[in-house]
Amino acid sequence: MDWKFRSRFQYRSIMDMTPLIDLSFSLLIFFMISYSASQGKLSEIVVNLPSAVQTGAYKQGSVVISVNDKNEIFLNDKKQNLDNLLSEMKGRKNSLKDQAVIIRGDRKSNYETIVKIMDILNQSGIPKFTLATVKPK
Repeated sequence: MDWKFRSRFQYRSIMDMTPLIDLSFSLLIFFMISYSASQGKLSEIVVNLPSAVQTGAYKQGSVVISVNDKNEIFLNDKKQNLDNLLSEMKGRKNSLKDQAVIIRGDRKSNYETIVKIMDILNQSGIPKFTLATVKPK
């Protein structure tokens, strides 16, 4: 008869998964927050929008025309002038289909500049546009 003795002090190799799970959840939360923060912006151009009681939701990927307080016009964050804007919008007419163009005009911009942009959109065959506003505080 063979006797086999086992020691009570036998070493076991155990890998603790707790730090790995903590790291995974931390990375998941970081990427969720950074993704949602980047999706909410329409344009990088700083514009002080006028306030209105009713404001609508905007779809991502829309064409955005911004007018800052110096009456500079930006089409999707690229500076444009009124002469080039008409030809540019005629070229984008087919890609828009049923989407509306978003006009973001600064509070201090000239009303005439906004009206000229709306006129250019009508001339280029894009009758659907909306003026961006913010809710009053």
